[in-house]
Amino acid sequence: MTNSLPKKLKDDAILEALLEIRFEPAPSLVFEIILGRFADSDAWREFKQARLPTADIPAPIRRADPNLRYQPSIELVSPDGAISVRVGPQVVIYSRRGSYPGWDVFGSELEKIADHLYRVIPTAHVSRIGLRYINALRSDLHGINDVGDLDISISVAGEKLSKSLNLNFKSNVGTNLETMSRIASIDLAEGSIPENATMIIDIDVYTGQSFAAKTVDDVKAWVRKAHETEKQSFFKVLGKEATERLRED
Repeated sequence: MTNSLPKKLKDDAILEALLEIRFEPAPSLVFEIILGRFADSDAWREFKQARLPTADIPAPIRRADPNLRYQPSIELVSPDGAISVRVGPQVVIYSRRGSYPGWDVFGSELEKIADHLYRVIPTAHVSRIGLRYINALRSDLHGINDVGDLDISISVAGEKLSKSLNLNFKSNVGTNLETMSRIASIDLAEGSIPENATMIIDIDVYTGQSFAAKTVDDVKAWVRKAHETEKQSFFKVLGKEATERLRED
């Protein structure tokens, strides 16, 4: 199935693509040093720097609270706002918004993020990775007017839901490529939504609870597999007819 998937669509639907890497540094590491080393990258010298609210929370409190432990403390944003790098004592999040450059470019950027993590913390123990793509399908560009134009069929008491829908479901449960798919009609979606958008398809691929990576090659290999899993999940929802109609390659 993977070989038959399009490399890209004629009109891209991606609003945001992001990678999150959670890691467990040695207790002796000072998190301010970690943040400084991450920010000191030639690739991000022109980026705007900002402290996030969690930066002012004492480190012992952050480590003790699972809701705070993996929250970023600083954000670096490219001059055009397209790229964001958020870093915390135990997390790095890299995201692209707006015009998506394609996997060849984005995948290369993600590999550089992994390389930089292991330069800053050579003994980093990665405990979780997540790759997420948020897509907005439009009536004018993609010919998707409602749920009925996707390969989804849900009915209640025999009545098919075709106009207003917010559906969340998991697949690959119990593996290191667990997938949460969120499909919502525009009336039930939130955030910055483009004009003529009708459906949001949010695909989040992440590692299982037993996952652990100790080398940069382990991280890169997982990201490549996650990207293929994400593509398969997206095009299953889009359906064969729409996929063939919209594919560019």
